[in-house]
Amino acid sequence: MTLYFGYGSNLDEVDWNAFCARWGFRGAELQPVTTALLLDHELVFDRYAPSRRGGALNLRGRPGQAAEGVVFRANAAALDALDRKEGAPAHYQRVQRHAVLPDGSVTEVMTYLAPSQGHHPPHADYLGVVRRGQAAHGLAHAMMEQAARNAEPALLITHLFIYGTLMAGEANAHHLEGLPRTAASVTARLHDCGGYPALSLGDGEVRGELVELPLERLAGMDALEGSRPGGAPGGLYRRSVLPVRGPNGTIRAYAYMMDDAARFPPITSGDWRSVAGRHAAWAAQR
Repeated sequence: MTLYFGYGSNLDEVDWNAFCARWGFRGAELQPVTTALLLDHELVFDRYAPSRRGGALNLRGRPGQAAEGVVFRANAAALDALDRKEGAPAHYQRVQRHAVLPDGSVTEVMTYLAPSQGHHPPHADYLGVVRRGQAAHGLAHAMMEQAARNAEPALLITHLFIYGTLMAGEANAHHLEGLPRTAASVTARLHDCGGYPALSLGDGEVRGELVELPLERLAGMDALEGSRPGGAPGGLYRRSVLPVRGPNGTIRAYAYMMDDAARFPPITSGDWRSVAGRHAAWAAQR
């Protein structure tokens, strides 16, 4: 089985089954696994599809944005059907990306992208198919609706959760100077890497701060944390998205995680400020 990230008409089971029946793809199985985000991508209508009588959805790179979709398990017959439905490789092409799952973990997926042809307004019937598919999986319509009007979609993730040297009064706080901070927490584990902490997935509570991060500062944060674009693993930290509990309830926010943080001792309090000697350890590592 191949993990496939769907974001358009393939979210809709009725449309998928009708296509497979029409073209004789028997046993083509798309099994939904989970919703997911593709970081640094957004939805656009920049491909003309004659069969849809208008624009069809595509993905476009946009640092700081996040596109919602669904991860499916696709068998060999489904992959053949997907290639036919997407016109691959002549129109859309298979590409590999990393999808961020609701718990903040990451998995490699296959999806389809195509070169841009400029904006093409979608037909109402196609919009209805995608809306129905999104609703079936609990996905919001806002980004698709804005893209249909050729408007730049609003950022899906606008906040950053910080828990270590970026917090007020800590060694790297100057990187976020001038931005308001509010107390916040996440369900995760905190580890002591010496002069700085790391966040890993797990139970427990980690306390920190929530910052509304201007888009123009995101690249600087990625560079500071040694994070690769698109939330891909392989850097010192990985930019992910977590549910963060703040003063106004729970929102999704970026957070920098370390996938191998378990090699470092845990901070059982979940609070970096409780670690004695942290400032001296930071100075010693510089």
